[in-house]
Amino acid sequence: MAKPTLTERRGEELRLNVALAARDIFLAEDNTAATVERICEAAGIAPRTFHRHFAAKEDVVMPLLAQYGSLSIQLLRDAPASGDIAEALVTAFSGEVHKRGEFEVDRRFLALLIGDPQYRLRWLEWGQELVPPITDFLAARVELADDPFARTLPAHMVVQICRQAYIHWADKGDFDNLEATLRAGMRLLLRALSPLPEYAGS
Repeated sequence: MAKPTLTERRGEELRLNVALAARDIFLAEDNTAATVERICEAAGIAPRTFHRHFAAKEDVVMPLLAQYGSLSIQLLRDAPASGDIAEALVTAFSGEVHKRGEFEVDRRFLALLIGDPQYRLRWLEWGQELVPPITDFLAARVELADDPFARTLPAHMVVQICRQAYIHWADKGDFDNLEATLRAGMRLLLRALSPLPEYAGS
């Protein structure tokens, strides 16, 4: 894959800065009602710049979600080749929260997104982008079907487990419980899959 150009990197940086400004406003006001103009004022950009980078106001959260997802994908790729499969999945999908260390900020922000139908939709759409890397991770460790639908179905189920665990965390606020919920879901899913010979003990 080609490395992003300087212009592309600057665009990504600007989008992330705007997303962080929006997040901070949402958290300070405890709702997602801030207008584009209010977000632009906080980010120090003109509304026309905002609309050049985001098709709709609700898209402003996508750079943050993409950042979280990138770290999860990297943790999956870095997972030990012979380690516990369920634990690798738990680490990948809770490790990004650990790395930032902003447990309450992340939880409150997620609760705001989930509570707003338009932002919740962005969150649900973003989760679908994780299916290919999860499928790659699983394919190296468990037997997956050749049929495209059946092959990607376990990854879709991993995404769904993550969604439900994070919704529970946003509601209850117990991070240890988030990890336990993820672990229970991943182990339940993996019981339905046949490990490759080298993973028979996982």
